[in-house]
Amino acid sequence: MKRFLLFSLLTTLLVTALTPDLDAQSRRKKKKSSRVDEYFDESGNFASHLWYGGGFNLGFSGTGESNTFFVGISPMVGYKLFDGNLSIGPRIALDYLLVKGRATDLRIHKVNSLNFSIGAFARYKFIPALFAHVEVENQSLNRIPIDFRGLLIYDPATDSIEKSRELRQNFYLGLGYTSSTGLWGYEILFLYNLNQPEDEIDLPINFRFGITYNF
Repeated sequence: MKRFLLFSLLTTLLVTALTPDLDAQSRRKKKKSSRVDEYFDESGNFASHLWYGGGFNLGFSGTGESNTFFVGISPMVGYKLFDGNLSIGPRIALDYLLVKGRATDLRIHKVNSLNFSIGAFARYKFIPALFAHVEVENQSLNRIPIDFRGLLIYDPATDSIEKSRELRQNFYLGLGYTSSTGLWGYEILFLYNLNQPEDEIDLPINFRFGITYNF
């Protein structure tokens, strides 16, 4: 009986001693959690400074010897700085191509191609409808070469159409127009690639059309 009373007394003293410390820890955790919640919810700083955008490509093209179907997406997220006119963020792009055409073995072939890129951008809205845009992009291109007759190049050793992977870095500079006066809007962007390879037949001009939210 004495042992039980002594144990009960020690337990009571221990609980009494630990209770203020546990309450303090609980208050600190709640305070820290509330700060994190405030930082990420719409009434705080972080989420309210974000805007979202993206483009969608869908098309078809053809020549005398081949036809190409392509589809792509290019999401982006921006973080507004200072007064909200300057923003920075990441952008990724993914494009899928399906080519069907005659090859050098004079048979019809199908070949798939996947291009992707990741980059970082900064843009400044100098008036409500116009903004300047600068972007660095690392791009991976899956090339499908053709010969002088416009035929796909067939490789008998692999029994497939030749493809090659090209890695390059693009540096874009340009201007854009945005219709955003509320949460949703669209944008049209005209960019010039300052890092376009000299032996590349593609033009260094890049047109983009996309949808934005909270820009």
